[in-house]
Amino acid sequence: MEISSLNIDGVNAFLQDVGSSNDPNAPISFGFFRMEAGNPLEYTYSYDECKIIVEGEMTVEEVGGQTVDVSPGDVLFFAKGTKTIFTSKSSGLGFYCGQRKQGEL
Repeated sequence: MEISSLNIDGVNAFLQDVGSSNDPNAPISFGFFRMEAGNPLEYTYSYDECKIIVEGEMTVEEVGGQTVDVSPGDVLFFAKGTKTIFTSKSSGLGFYCGQRKQGEL
């Protein structure tokens, strides 16, 4: 499956929603996120999200908090308001499910 670029200059990050619920009061969207070697991606979550790493590797830093190296099988939770920095020495792919409307970041 092709995953769309986030189109951030110098950052090799890709995200593709695959589907979502139809509940207007509590939407849930899910899909894939890929981070490749290059500049870090800084991102602040405006929603709660769970991510499962399915291949490769990534480093995830919570700004002002913990930094973890993740690999296949690792599960991450990001609460609304969490500020993160994603990097990868090679490439990593994660499946995510988040409390947001499809296409909204």
